[in-house]
Amino acid sequence: MNIKTILLLISIILVTLVSCNSNEQSVQSNISYRGVVLYPNDIVSIGSSRLVQIMSDANLNLLGIHAQHRVENLAALREFIESDQGKVLLEECKNNNISVEYEVHALEELLPRDLFTEHPDYFRVDNEGIRVNDFNMCFSSQGAYNEIEKNLLEITKWLKPTTNRYFFWTDDVKDAFCNCELCSEYTESEQALMYENKLLEMLQKVNTEATVAHLAYHNTLKAPRSVTPKEGVFLEYAPISRNYSEPLTAEHKRYLKENLEVFPINTAHLLEYWLDVSMFSGWKKDNWTEIPWNKDYYKRDIDYYKSLGITSITSFATWMIHQQYFDLYGEDKAIEILNTYGNILQ
Repeated sequence: MNIKTILLLISIILVTLVSCNSNEQSVQSNISYRGVVLYPNDIVSIGSSRLVQIMSDANLNLLGIHAQHRVENLAALREFIESDQGKVLLEECKNNNISVEYEVHALEELLPRDLFTEHPDYFRVDNEGIRVNDFNMCFSSQGAYNEIEKNLLEITKWLKPTTNRYFFWTDDVKDAFCNCELCSEYTESEQALMYENKLLEMLQKVNTEATVAHLAYHNTLKAPRSVTPKEGVFLEYAPISRNYSEPLTAEHKRYLKENLEVFPINTAHLLEYWLDVSMFSGWKKDNWTEIPWNKDYYKRDIDYYKSLGITSITSFATWMIHQQYFDLYGEDKAIEILNTYGNILQ
């Protein structure tokens, strides 16, 4: 082999290495959705215009608004959206290229529990074999889906995410899926996916671009196997049970990777809790707690998620982007953390 051939081979190797490194770097930095999830009362406490300014300064481009029946139900969410401040928020977000989504545990309101008297078959069978209307539904009941569709189409008249991503989660409880003869053949994750596939069909009747989140959370962390997501159902991975002073556990990593074998990686969304004062406070407002922020731990998590090719990441920041938190722990400190959070996400 002559010297020219050797030099040519070296050049090819170097070009290949540079190209590989460039591709890896593009995966590591291309987070298309970077955001926070808040309650309406968080937004009201500081004002819509102030919130949008804070998010813009932190290079955040996605606002998720969270409501669930224990804190703020859909009626309260609608009241906020249609209020003067809500209208200002949506206009300011539009003008500053901030997308808006709504993340809600909505099943109780999509399938009202008072239907149980006339239609017990709409509701789940518990672990004791008794049909109850406490949580969720019978995920094999077509009658229940007919009722859900009727209520869902009313909700979508006013709830309009600018991303076309819809988040209508099952109830926020553990061990509350259905054990009837039909549903018992499926895991909790598979029952949830049956519901989400149905939601997608319903929503695409009124919005052909609609997509629906499959929430992997608590009992639904394990990947579904015997039910296949319809095209348009995307993964939302939310590891609420993790320890934030430690790396993501091997178990959580395994669950995430297994879900990414079932759901498309290009639409996968990570919902984290790094900034979730409400969670760190035990959801008790008389116990408002400072978040245990550690930049190095946070960057470690982000680097891992980026390495998988995930391009959509948000964190709950409920009770943190809030005037009371600013008063208790310092607005400047909170804003500095938010700026760090947004800049590392880029």
